Amino acid sequence: MKKISLLIAFLFCMGISKSFAGSFTILNITPCSFQFYSGIGTITDPATGALYGFNFGPFTANQGTTSFASPNLYPGIQSNAQDILLPYGCVEGIKVIAPGGIAFHMTASTPYNQFNSPNAPACNNGNTYSMFWNANGCDVVILIM
Repeated sequence: MKKISLLIAFLFCMGISKSFAGSFTILNITPCSFQFYSGIGTITDPATGALYGFNFGPFTANQGTTSFASPNLYPGIQSNAQDILLPYGCVEGIKVIAPGGIAFHMTASTPYNQFNSPNAPACNNGNTYSMFWNANGCDVVILIM
């Protein structure tokens, strides 16, 4: 029942995130910290259609919500696009170091849109955790539970 309630809350949050273009939100309902050491994405110039890449990170997502309303607010963002174009960016992938030093990457594509821990870290009371990627256009929400 708890997971169903959390899934409903997650879907509700996806609806809220629709108001922000290029937002990136992490909902961490575990007591563990996760190191997001690298992220990538693309920026599309709305006037010309030109594509630019960007990368960002690192940052830590502790228990609770970590949210960035626009790519120009992502920690350590670097791109060859003009600064004025940064809000048109979309996150496409992230690299994570989870409790216990487990490193993995996530994207919107199957099978990389979900990660189930192979360990049961002490920070999570000896329970496993799962991480889910969900996107609505350029708005990405990561749920850790």
